[in-house]
Amino acid sequence: MYQFFVDSDKINTETHRVFITGQDVKHIKNVLRMKPGDEISIKSGEDAREYRCGILNIEEEMVTCELRFVREEGVELPSRVYLFQALPKADKMELIIQKAVELGVYEIIPVASKRCVVRLDDKRAKK
Repeated sequence: MYQFFVDSDKINTETHRVFITGQDVKHIKNVLRMKPGDEISIKSGEDAREYRCGILNIEEEMVTCELRFVREEGVELPSRVYLFQALPKADKMELIIQKAVELGVYEIIPVASKRCVVRLDDKRAKK
């Protein structure tokens, strides 16, 4: 699900409407090619609320969305997952970090194990 950030004044909970303006309109219309009825997630950045909306109308300068429901709790996992990762060869650590974060890992701790092939000098250890 695609997520967009808007100013809090663009979210009207009384009329159940959310208005998206600016560069996001072009992105929704031309790049993502979304249509009325598609669902998106909206955040204001000021609070932890996530607004789930359905697109009602796509115009040249504005996208009008219908507010379906508000998710107020955080999206963090109820428990913290720590990953102790042995040092991999080459530049695989970036991919490991990316995928672990996507899965919801709270903290990644690199470990130099006894049988690890990779040995770090002082410069690489800091990096």
